[in-house]
Amino acid sequence: MTITVITICWNSAGTLRRCMDSLLRQRRLPNEYILVDGGSSDGTLALAEEAQAAFAAAGIAFKVLAQERREGEAGIPSAWNQGIAASSGEVIALLNSDDWYEEDALIEVEKALAQVPAADMVVVPIQLRKQTGDVCGEIYPKCLWLSELMMPLPHPGSFVRRRLYDRLGLYDTQYRIAADYDFIWRCRKADVPYLTLSLPLVNMAVGGAANSSRALARNETLAIARRHSAFPLLAWLAWLARFLLNK
Repeated sequence: MTITVITICWNSAGTLRRCMDSLLRQRRLPNEYILVDGGSSDGTLALAEEAQAAFAAAGIAFKVLAQERREGEAGIPSAWNQGIAASSGEVIALLNSDDWYEEDALIEVEKALAQVPAADMVVVPIQLRKQTGDVCGEIYPKCLWLSELMMPLPHPGSFVRRRLYDRLGLYDTQYRIAADYDFIWRCRKADVPYLTLSLPLVNMAVGGAANSSRALARNETLAIARRHSAFPLLAWLAWLARFLLNK
């Protein structure tokens, strides 16, 4: 199978090299790497240009796309969608510019999907990392029915077959923060077959858009749960719990 990794970025010069290096260190290299840049002005594009030779030497097709700003579309899901539209892989991974893979990530994902051809997605645990690199927590995949109350699958740890995007559609660009939650809800409603692995193969830097915009994230998750759930009261209870816990 062919694997595409997509990174969306904006002024990511401080972390992008680590992200890209983790791809070059994979025991199973990706076939394609797509960087979707939202208009960086801090040296991000210079880093990408410097990395071109290393990706070429490794046999990885490397594309840098300038994100198209589309009226009425939130930036993050729009960038994901543009990257997916430009990709050619049978399996697609979305790797944030401040996150990175363990060296066995792609080989374990490929092995799992090869063993279960009916599975449309593999989800692995993620390790939360401080700025120092120290592990400060882990997030493990949970049952999809918990989408009523929370995000059950760590999106950075999700590796999706292209056929699933063809079936369900791409990310809903009305949501600035929680488009991944909406996608997982659609997976649940469509009874998507997926696999979970026990190894934490993705490292995620603490912070991110959701943590810096918690009120918006809460409101979007409430709107998404009310849209999809047959039990809207649960959505309100989950929103209240997140509000009280400041999450």
